[in-house]
Amino acid sequence: MNIFKLPDLGEGLPEAEIVEWFISEGDTVITDQVLVAMETAKAIVEIPSPSSGVISKFYGHVGDVIHTGDPLLEFEQDESSPASNATSGESNSVVGEISTDRKHLNERAQASGGNSHIGVKATPAVRALAKRHDIDLSVITPSGPDGTIKASDVERVVKIYASVGQLQPLKGVRRAMAKTMAQAHVEVVPVTIIDDADIHLWPKGTDVTTRLVRAILLACKTEPSLNAWYDSHSIGRRLLEQVHLGLAVDTKDGLFVPVIKDVAQYSASELRNKISEIKSLVSNRKIPADQLRGNSITLSNFGSIGGKYANPIVVPPTVAIIGAGRSFGKLVMHKGEVEEHKILPLSLTFDHRAATGAEAARFMQALIEDLSLEQ
Repeated sequence: MNIFKLPDLGEGLPEAEIVEWFISEGDTVITDQVLVAMETAKAIVEIPSPSSGVISKFYGHVGDVIHTGDPLLEFEQDESSPASNATSGESNSVVGEISTDRKHLNERAQASGGNSHIGVKATPAVRALAKRHDIDLSVITPSGPDGTIKASDVERVVKIYASVGQLQPLKGVRRAMAKTMAQAHVEVVPVTIIDDADIHLWPKGTDVTTRLVRAILLACKTEPSLNAWYDSHSIGRRLLEQVHLGLAVDTKDGLFVPVIKDVAQYSASELRNKISEIKSLVSNRKIPADQLRGNSITLSNFGSIGGKYANPIVVPPTVAIIGAGRSFGKLVMHKGEVEEHKILPLSLTFDHRAATGAEAARFMQALIEDLSLEQ
């Protein structure tokens, strides 16, 4: 018997979700036959068999999250296969005989996604009641003396959960987004400034996104501090010469931020084609993993969906994100006359550890000045 562990899928990601098994327990497989499709935070990856053999056991079902290095399946290996001679220390994905005791795996699963009861005051009976109903004690407001959770507290939450429907665990891209947002909340010191760009002079049919990108390039030249990466461990920053633009793209699967490397190299028409290309790749879940990392600054053009201003989230190690809201009409005084102009609302969030308020304000001013031009 051999255990096939979930290998590192090329991104150093800690886990992946089982999307589809292409084989069943008891099937005979050959080397390089596709076994399973796994969804990481980046893409859906098909995993081939490392050798020939008979599948004897799955260690997960569709929808389960498997950690890199944990057992994925077990098989009786074909003795004629070269991989049958592999030892447990020679491969990250195929090991020799191991104990079938799953206690350490269950403990790991509980640590990563189970109930967190540390520091909670409750009797063993109450804890058992919460476990039976799959209720996390940490979300319950205690009503007992000295902050102790009572059985009635657990029962109250059970009723609340029953009225709002079943818990839907976040998976795939949404799970990755939740973790990324939590990391940003812990690490970043965000400050958001908002302002308006008067785009009254824009010709009809102007491509909003490409104009925003052009303005971001100019603003990065004017104030380079926001086109940077911040290293919280070394307490230092790296200012980048090239602008690698992360473009937030909304999909039914969740939020993706594909990266246009050295965005300054593209003309307006080339940029539009590039944006259309990456949006298509994202929608079809075909975008390469290397196009989902390495951005130096981010643009979220959420106005195409709705909303004027926002508080965009800076994701480490980047320092800034620009949000463009829904344009609107506004009466302004121009050369002594009241005119209705089209206004583009802007929101800029920056990490105050890496940039000052004055630097962010200069960046915003440069952004607005370029967006206010006719061409």
